[in-house]
Amino acid sequence: MFTSGHVIGERYRVRSELGEGSGGEVYEVLDLRSGAVLALKIQQPRYLESTISYGLYGEDARREFELGTSLDGISGVLTPLDFGDHLGRAYFVMDHVDGFDLGEFVGRAQPVSSVRSAAVLVQLCTVLHQVHSRGFVHRDIKLENALISPRGVVTLIDLGSSVPSGEEPEMLAGTFGYLAPEAASRGVVETSLDIFSAGCLLFRMLSMEFPFLNETGYAMARRPLPVDKLVNVDPVVRRLCVAMLEWDPADRPTAVEVRDELSAVLQDASFPVPPRLSHDPMRWWWEQLQRQERFPMSS
Repeated sequence: MFTSGHVIGERYRVRSELGEGSGGEVYEVLDLRSGAVLALKIQQPRYLESTISYGLYGEDARREFELGTSLDGISGVLTPLDFGDHLGRAYFVMDHVDGFDLGEFVGRAQPVSSVRSAAVLVQLCTVLHQVHSRGFVHRDIKLENALISPRGVVTLIDLGSSVPSGEEPEMLAGTFGYLAPEAASRGVVETSLDIFSAGCLLFRMLSMEFPFLNETGYAMARRPLPVDKLVNVDPVVRRLCVAMLEWDPADRPTAVEVRDELSAVLQDASFPVPPRLSHDPMRWWWEQLQRQERFPMSS
């Protein structure tokens, strides 16, 4: 772990730690050249790995950097800005999002209302639709891999597990509680896998519980969805959540279908004034409405 003031790559001064996981450590840094505040992800320090194995971990960081670069232009995905090596550890730099992840957002709401859950999913599925259109599957959709800004804007992060759609990845990816039933088969990966995980994310926001979770963490044995946990949820939101969690991948809606149907829910629940709460996804929706009023789309 690097402390505040440490300079990485002779350019990025550490301000604070943002997070840590198996994929690496993430820091808020100051770019000494431009003065911009950015986020830097660096691979974990070496422990007992062989030189070859540790080098492969560094290649994973480069692969994530290159994938992020290939997704340039997608609003809601952080585009990597720089790649380098520091003390034998690969790192890359990206824009910094002022906010926190959806896990903290859910913890504050307990649970999230139907309309605010819809506002989150409309944004998330808008991003997923673009990622899927570029031919990739994220493979690790979860609350902790989506950030929400003070203005309620949702950003998808952590592309390290992403692979091209239709590929048979060598290793399983994802997080217990969000894994689609077909994930354990390690067969061809399709975009419907992300939809199931997004459905688990939605279910958690609405109920504070996972829809499917056994002692192994895998949703491997077919079982009924506990729809009784969604009894007080808006009917359209509940129906979409159930559809996203269909056991058969072919029965799940696409990201754009989820986006469009949940957008209709928001149309019926628009706010006349901007919400006062910070990190409120309805503030994002209110700003969309104001923008449409100023610049209406031509028919």
